[in-house]
Amino acid sequence: MSNTSNTRSPVSDGDTSTIDEAATGSGHASAAPSLARQLADALAPNGTGLRFNIAQDTFQEAYASLLDAVPRDDRPALLAQMRRDLDIVAERELNLASDIGAHAGHINTRQFMRGLEEQERQQRQKDLASHSLLSGPELRARLKVTPQALSAALKARRLFALRGASGEYVYPAFFADPRHDRHILEKISKILGDLPGAAKWDFFIAPRLSLGGKSPLEALAKGKLDAVMAAARAYADE
Repeated sequence: MSNTSNTRSPVSDGDTSTIDEAATGSGHASAAPSLARQLADALAPNGTGLRFNIAQDTFQEAYASLLDAVPRDDRPALLAQMRRDLDIVAERELNLASDIGAHAGHINTRQFMRGLEEQERQQRQKDLASHSLLSGPELRARLKVTPQALSAALKARRLFALRGASGEYVYPAFFADPRHDRHILEKISKILGDLPGAAKWDFFIAPRLSLGGKSPLEALAKGKLDAVMAAARAYADE
């Protein structure tokens, strides 16, 4: 996946839209206005429109960069997820505004990012609890390898790690799952190159339109190695 630029990338037909507009164009928006739009309407009469517009521009830049970083056929699903995440934070802001008054209710980029970070932390906890992710000692025990061997695999990009809920490194359990061919998984991990561990993790577990709505792990279980490898190359090159 190439580094994204600071220029906005087109969401559809050369138009960079808000998250609601982009989701609507992809068929994912509901008939009722989203909480994000309700929040914008609520803030506009209270003299906070300028601050909202600045924050909105910042969000649009971030969303455009995110969209530019994934294959085009995976963007509708990403747009829907981004819209849901924004609505969660917007609902929190609306509740805050109703509690402490209109003067304090405005979108705060730092708070928005904290909300996303908290969601990711909670998801990491769930993944660890379900043993989808393993600690270093757990993975080494299952693979029967030394710490030095695990470190070498990481440096060679055959394996990858993510940051756990407490900041520790955690590892995908599928590398030690006998239902999967570990050598094939390692080959795909190398194709994904220098992408962050979280991006690689998302590639393996998230459904992809290019694979018929299946995740790469599910597609590999069906024997679709060539299709998964092609998807990995496209994901890394975007």
